[in-house]
Amino acid sequence: MNRPELRKQLQALARRYPGIHPYTLVLRFQAQTGRVLTVQQVKQLLAEPGNDRDQPAKL
Repeated sequence: MNRPELRKQLQALARRYPGIHPYTLVLRFQAQTGRVLTVQQVKQLLAEPGNDRDQPAKL
């Protein structure tokens, strides 16, 4: 899974659960994908600008 795909999945998850704590977001992401990320990695991925029309979710 490449970075843009990870970012897109994380953004979708963050939009599904607005106001979710970053640690909880990491746990939900891990449960859905089996991929282990740190809170710092998730924050960095969500902060990256993407080609999506939606703005990245802010944590």
